[in-house]
Amino acid sequence: MKDEVHQGKIKQYDSAKGFGFIGTAEGDIFFHISDFPAAEGEPKRNERVQFIAVENGDKFKAVKIARVEDKSAKAKKTKIATHNKSITTSLLSNFRK
Repeated sequence: MKDEVHQGKIKQYDSAKGFGFIGTAEGDIFFHISDFPAAEGEPKRNERVQFIAVENGDKFKAVKIARVEDKSAKAKKTKIATHNKSITTSLLSNFRK
C-alpha cells in the first residue's frame, strides 16, 4: 500500500485531536491534519481524497493528501439541484421587488 497514489473517503476526523481515518478498499488508514491541505479547510466526512501511504511503525499513515472532486452520479445530482435552487431563489427575489 505504499509508494503510489491511493484514493479513499474521509471516514472520521476529530478536530480536537487533529487526526482521523480515511476509508479505502484495503482498509482504514490514519492521517494527521498537518498532512491535509490547510488552505482548503478541515476534512469533512465522506469527502474524497487521494494520498500517498508511508510506513508509520507497523502500520501506514496517509501523507500528501489532496481533495478529489466527487464525480459520482449522486454528487452530480446534488450539484445540479443546488444550482437549480440558487437560480430559482434568484428569479423569485426579482418578482418580490
